[in-house]
Amino acid sequence: MSGPDGRSLTLVSWNIHSGIGTDGRFDLGRVAAVLSALAPDVAALQEVGDFRGRTDAEAHPEWLADQLGLHLAFGPNVVRAGRRYGNAVLTRLPIARSRNYDLSVPAREPRGALRTDLQLGEGHLLHLFNLHLGLGLGERRQQAGLLLSADILRDAVRRDPTLVCGDFNHWWSTPVRGLVRRALDDAGTLLGRSVRTYPSGCPLLRLDRVYVDPGVLPLSLHADRGVLAQRASDHLPLVLRFQVREGGEAPRPPVLLHG
Repeated sequence: MSGPDGRSLTLVSWNIHSGIGTDGRFDLGRVAAVLSALAPDVAALQEVGDFRGRTDAEAHPEWLADQLGLHLAFGPNVVRAGRRYGNAVLTRLPIARSRNYDLSVPAREPRGALRTDLQLGEGHLLHLFNLHLGLGLGERRQQAGLLLSADILRDAVRRDPTLVCGDFNHWWSTPVRGLVRRALDDAGTLLGRSVRTYPSGCPLLRLDRVYVDPGVLPLSLHADRGVLAQRASDHLPLVLRFQVREGGEAPRPPVLLHG
């Protein structure tokens, strides 16, 4: 089983840095233009909105969804003076439901994981978890513990194909062990592709990742290194093409990269 029409699907995971580009200018239009050119079925975005008052606009996720003509799920992790900031999912697929899980650690910036259940047709769902973990190693470990100990992932992985993506702030090339223990594989490892996304002008780090369960078959993975993508944010968009099927285990490509 793939998309509603039987084809493969495309996911873009991208930290858009509140629409503030590497030139210091706020321009959500550049973000929309990059996404329009990539034409994803699903876009999982982090750092959407602005609670610090650095930009004029307030309805960032709604504006992007309207410009691209996509369905929207938004999980604000900070709301301050009417300004919202968090993770967003923009998708061509119908959204069955969404829920935002709090992964905040005391004395640190609030963080969260946005779960969006996407309809593939004939009653089938694809679960997408879009998250943005903290900067500190200890903080990330606590957040991973919150994600795993609360069994947020267990029910989804057991029932339907599941993707977990976002900005993990994981500086090492190796997969995040906690997710691997929960039967989730790093798509980059499966495909032998260590795709670096940060900083956008000269990517050195693989901060952005996609993890898949056995019901998801990754086909290709790359970062959009176009001029506009490099300017629109300090991260490059990570692009995964994949197929899903109902139940059982999808065939896997050979593991070429070991972490």
